[in-house]
Amino acid sequence: MAENLRVLSFNILEGLRPFSPADVEHRLVDRERAEAARAVVASVDPDILVLNEALFCRQFADTVVDYGDLFTFPFQTAALYDDAWGNAILSRYPIVKSNEMRIYNRGGLIATIDTPSGGLTVASYHPHPARYPVNKARDFTRLVTGLIGPLIVCGDMNCVSPEDEVERAAMIEAFKRFSETPEESVDRFIKSGISVFGALAEIGLNDAIPHAGRRYTIPTDLISADKSSAMRIDHIFANDQIEIVSGEIIHSADSNRASDHHPVMLEFRLDAL
Repeated sequence: MAENLRVLSFNILEGLRPFSPADVEHRLVDRERAEAARAVVASVDPDILVLNEALFCRQFADTVVDYGDLFTFPFQTAALYDDAWGNAILSRYPIVKSNEMRIYNRGGLIATIDTPSGGLTVASYHPHPARYPVNKARDFTRLVTGLIGPLIVCGDMNCVSPEDEVERAAMIEAFKRFSETPEESVDRFIKSGISVFGALAEIGLNDAIPHAGRRYTIPTDLISADKSSAMRIDHIFANDQIEIVSGEIIHSADSNRASDHHPVMLEFRLDAL
């Protein structure tokens, strides 16, 4: 029988750059957040760690962050898509191939991993929240077109699952605290979910997180104690060559300190067809 594997998908909020007392940027990335993020990852002990908002994952403006070293993974692939912004996929097992999917201001990352149970492809894409729902769906379709074998697609997808209960009126009221166009913003998340989940389902990819493990992924306590705008916008999808063992949104004291997003974990086996 194939052994169990774990993947953790985590938007780490504007990267984990080295601490600088002179850095006064909004939402300063400091040692405490880095330590909390490492604690989250250590508690889950994933075989594969997928990072969105992995700033400086490749050198830009004389700055680079080695996320493999930061989280103690021996293998990694990473790519920038908009100046310092980027995605990274870290692995306990060799990454035998990787490539990118690019649009004008964003990028997706794909890695083929040689696990003890066989080859596995992991793909991640973090669309801009303001991107039109139909375009998000087209991006994800393009990301996975032509990929064969066991496949996982994950990341901060900036969309709400059609299966998640959303009280639209209450959500719009909550969004008024931080959005100039709350109704439009809420509807974009909802419509994006319909488009993205539908497009991925058509090509055999479905929400891999069991219902019992589905909780909100944003906001954490780091950015707001008010959870009236809480929603699940970080997801893991899998095709029928992935056997689901368990999965959940990780909520902990450390995840509340590490980022504005809680991470998503999936435990699985490669299904021998």
